[in-house]
Amino acid sequence: MKTQLAVALRVWREAFIMEDFIGSDDIFALVKEGSFSVSCEGESFEVHAGEGALFRRGVLYHRRVNEPVVLYLFRYKSDAHAFDSDHVIFRDRARLSSTLSLLDQLDAGVFGEDFDYRRHLFDDLVLQYALENRRAPDTDALMKDAMDEIRRRLHVGVDLVAISRRSGLSYVQFLRRFKSAAGMTPSDYVIALRLQKAKALLSDTDLRVKDVAAACGFECEYYFSNFFKKHTALSPSAFRAASQA
Repeated sequence: MKTQLAVALRVWREAFIMEDFIGSDDIFALVKEGSFSVSCEGESFEVHAGEGALFRRGVLYHRRVNEPVVLYLFRYKSDAHAFDSDHVIFRDRARLSSTLSLLDQLDAGVFGEDFDYRRHLFDDLVLQYALENRRAPDTDALMKDAMDEIRRRLHVGVDLVAISRRSGLSYVQFLRRFKSAAGMTPSDYVIALRLQKAKALLSDTDLRVKDVAAACGFECEYYFSNFFKKHTALSPSAFRAASQA
């Protein structure tokens, strides 16, 4: 899935300027503080701190602030659905809290004005949601086993071709079936797991960057640092400093 982020900004609202709203692009609203209500197509829900709301382009929504709300708004285009539900719930609150902390520091000017930082953080939100909500269904035990093997082998390196062979499928069949089950390609799944593990170790432990790299399946700290900065726009050391600030 490819997303093209157009706008990323923080806003504070006591009331929405337009309570009835139709957007020309998809908009994801992530709540940092406060809450608001949404109704659309006969369904209603409340969005609280640490949750999000998806406003799909061309769809009429009614919105109402329940208590003054601080939002991070992301307007984007995508070649596939970034979120499966209008009410977006994240289960890993520690990871979400780290993302919100980095967004706060961006707004404070800690990392300058580079829009790439915001784009990387939005992509990370999409990956977190995919990991938490697009697991393989129980009916596809073969792909569930493949995902389990990837997680088990993350620290020693993942050979996707070998895993596909052990599943009894050709690599092309494996790719298609894995994406259908997980909502992302095997390679993207490996990237998401490595980022998730690296962020947790950098935020919650005092392990050296070299040891974090090894735990995430990298033989060299240099390659790990390049990988991490490519996907987060921050070096491992900068991310650790920001997450522990």
